[in-house]
Amino acid sequence: MRKGISYADAVKLLGQESKLAKVLTGTLVGAVPGLSLLDVKDEAVRLAGEATGRLRDRVTGLNRYDRTARLEAAQAVLVVAAFFEALGELSLPFDAKDLRLDRDEQAALAGSDAERGSFVHTLMTIEPAGLRAGHSYAEMLDSIDAYYRKLAAGLIGFVSGLAVRDRLDATEWERAKTTIEEELPKAARRKYEELHRRLALDVPEVALWQDMISRQRVETGLAELEALLTQVAANTKTPDHPHALSLAHRAALNRPIAQSGEVPSGMRMPRLIDAYVNPDFRLAEYGEQADPSAEWWWGQSEPNDDITGFLARYFTSPEATRMPLVVLGQPGAGKSVLTKILAGRLPYGGFLPVRVPLREVPADGTIQEQIEAAVREATGEHLSWPELARSADGALPVVMLDGLDELLQATGVHRSDYLSRVAEFQSREAALGRPAVVLVTTRTAVADRMRFPQGCLVLRLEPFDEEQVRRWLAVWNLANQEFFSAQGVKPLLPETALAHGELASQPLLLLMLALYDADANALQRGEAELSQAELYERLLTRFARREVDKHHPGLPDAQAAQAVETELRTLAVAAFAMFNRGRQWVTTDDLNGDLAALLPAPAAQTVSFQAPLSRADRVIGRFFFVHQASAERDDGKLQTYEFLHATFGEYLVARMTRDVLRGMVARETAAAADPFFGRPQPDDGLLYALLSFSVLTERQPIVEFLRDLLPALDREPTVDLLVRLLHAAETRTDQKYADYRPKPSTFITRYAYYTANLVILASLTADGITARDLFPGHTQPLDAWPHVTSLWFARLSMASFESLLWNFQVERYRDDLVVRYIGDAEYQRVGGFEPEGHDDRAWPLPGPHTLDAMHFLADPRLDGLALAAERPILAQSSLIDATLLFRPKTSEVRSLAEAWRLSNRPRGTAEILIDHLRKEYRPDPEGVAAVFREVTGEELPDEVVEADRSEGADLGG
Repeated sequence: MRKGISYADAVKLLGQESKLAKVLTGTLVGAVPGLSLLDVKDEAVRLAGEATGRLRDRVTGLNRYDRTARLEAAQAVLVVAAFFEALGELSLPFDAKDLRLDRDEQAALAGSDAERGSFVHTLMTIEPAGLRAGHSYAEMLDSIDAYYRKLAAGLIGFVSGLAVRDRLDATEWERAKTTIEEELPKAARRKYEELHRRLALDVPEVALWQDMISRQRVETGLAELEALLTQVAANTKTPDHPHALSLAHRAALNRPIAQSGEVPSGMRMPRLIDAYVNPDFRLAEYGEQADPSAEWWWGQSEPNDDITGFLARYFTSPEATRMPLVVLGQPGAGKSVLTKILAGRLPYGGFLPVRVPLREVPADGTIQEQIEAAVREATGEHLSWPELARSADGALPVVMLDGLDELLQATGVHRSDYLSRVAEFQSREAALGRPAVVLVTTRTAVADRMRFPQGCLVLRLEPFDEEQVRRWLAVWNLANQEFFSAQGVKPLLPETALAHGELASQPLLLLMLALYDADANALQRGEAELSQAELYERLLTRFARREVDKHHPGLPDAQAAQAVETELRTLAVAAFAMFNRGRQWVTTDDLNGDLAALLPAPAAQTVSFQAPLSRADRVIGRFFFVHQASAERDDGKLQTYEFLHATFGEYLVARMTRDVLRGMVARETAAAADPFFGRPQPDDGLLYALLSFSVLTERQPIVEFLRDLLPALDREPTVDLLVRLLHAAETRTDQKYADYRPKPSTFITRYAYYTANLVILASLTADGITARDLFPGHTQPLDAWPHVTSLWFARLSMASFESLLWNFQVERYRDDLVVRYIGDAEYQRVGGFEPEGHDDRAWPLPGPHTLDAMHFLADPRLDGLALAAERPILAQSSLIDATLLFRPKTSEVRSLAEAWRLSNRPRGTAEILIDHLRKEYRPDPEGVAAVFREVTGEELPDEVVEADRSEGADLGG
């Protein structure tokens, strides 16, 4: 946690003069004949009275930043004053005025000579952070209480070095110490609470922090946030006219949540301000052990349903201008919409919203350049950042950098230090008199690819709960009452939507469910048990059919079905374009190139509505769940597409893979039925083109969708085809689709990716596949498997190879192995590392030559294993030399001694384990023994039990 403001700085900010601060910081040493704690108390109380008594007048008319700074200063002065007021009321065997420092003592205790933890150091630094948005008022009081205890301990040390201590006998001194240690912190806390309550009556920000401010909870549109900030900002400086940025962002609140052309005729889209349901969230502070991308880390934070209260406290807190607030969420969780709502809700005068969609500004630009580009796009004005800050007329800029994952994941630009640069930007701007709040949004999945400033707040948006789903549907159904009545359909019931679990928990997917059901109540007609794949199929098919009917009404059913399939296949090519490039977006040029290579436009355009100049613009861009944006990179403008929810693209990848495979099986089955022709060579040109650039496991949802889709295929011929493709891949010469090159690659690398995907598909289709099935003609299938996996290890990227390990495990048996999909389950090393099989010949245990081989390979991924195993391997080799070879006695002892030396690390580990077990055993012998027995199947080592008994006996003696 960051440190609070210093006492000297607080006094200065409040426009006061403090003899105490000057003396204790060494700037007035010698000017005061003698300083007593009574002087300290009197001045602290006086300053607190002057600061708080006239604080309302002092902060009225200030801008937001200066007002917050004054409030933080008042907080610091209150903390010190409460301590000394309480000290003055204690019953002690000496008077505070007797605690007088002469010039030498002042010099020794002042400024840089004050040791950390001393009374003077603790007093001057005021450690409680005070107005900290991530902590409640109760937590702030606990922090102040801890500070008072530390200050009391320092006071005892302080007094013990003065002459007054010598006049006290042992009894008096012990009584004084007990009073200071135990009673003073409690009394000081009570004093602080009293002073703080008084301040809350005059200053609305303080009341907000104490949760004493009048509130009327509104659960949609962050409406209450505007009301709270307006109430808090009532006495801030207000501009003559709203800023152009504020007007632009406020206008966006009244836009519909989807464009009218993207929904059925007659349907009314709710306004953004009405349909936005305030989300729940979790909040955490980034520290040394933090991992914002991990679920276990967030599990330590409790969910919070008051995002309005948090944001109101945050925007009025001193920390807001010191470090960024990072907002995380899954795709479709509403991160971007949150920034739009915030930008429109921040009240005029107090704040200046600056929303920066990072996908639309120079990806390699500085933060200042990105802000300036976004302002130009929003207002049409070419304003530099300093000009913008001046034009705010005292309003505090709130910069919302939306979509950091676009820089880290989509564009490929290396910006892992982006958040640190944001903090540096804020520090620089505050020093130059241009302070700014900065909020950054990004997907949770890429949080591990960035460096967070220590102490910054991280907020994760939570999925909708049942009540929030009901709230959203109430707005949706109310907006479309007339449409439902005209169409003779029922409003979407919350129970129907909630039956689809996660699909209803994300705002975007909930909108898709609502649109889907609006077409003849498709969702309510007994389809509540649909799998996610089945629902996606019906959703996408229905949206595609709507586009076909809109642009080519009256087509015969067969032609309409063909046109729908063309739509979906085109969307699938877009999905593969993103997947095979390892990004969440694709440019117009790249997509048009992929479409030309994979789906050449037919000569006749009777049922097609694809414009030859840009098929991407005409086909992909008209689906509302595909976002079209402009991005600037390398001084050029790119038109890009991305699915608003990644799972749309992932489903389409799985669907097209299934369809291509199904077509291949159908052709083979038809050819096999003709007795005059033998089995043809499989035509895998399209499958090879699609699956030779990325591993399917790189996007786990693709594999999950395939698990739902592949069972529809005939298992035996499908697995047979995949196995034959696996063995023919090395010698394939087919050059079909040679123009499809989503990224540079070589034949051997594409071969590695293709064979990995074939094995994935075979394992999923067969629900686990054996080595004998994968290598049916091989006399030793277990020998063939490492030949394939070593190729993957050598040619796949580290991320690709690790994705295989995360999703598939190998179960090893004596004469065979099984490759099985495990998904999110933990990898189980079934069969262990025992080198069984292989003609029953025992494989040699690893020796120095194994280490030589690992060293020769020079692969960093293997070096870690070799380094960990080096000592045990060499120790084992020395032991073999000593026991199996005929040598003189001296040589045998030398080898044994060498083995003992090399075994030092394992022995050291065992000693550490025993020591830790012993510590745990002492307070709970039976519990520790039971857990150890459950995990290991053995009793606790004698060293743990006997040593503990021995130590217990010594203590008893």
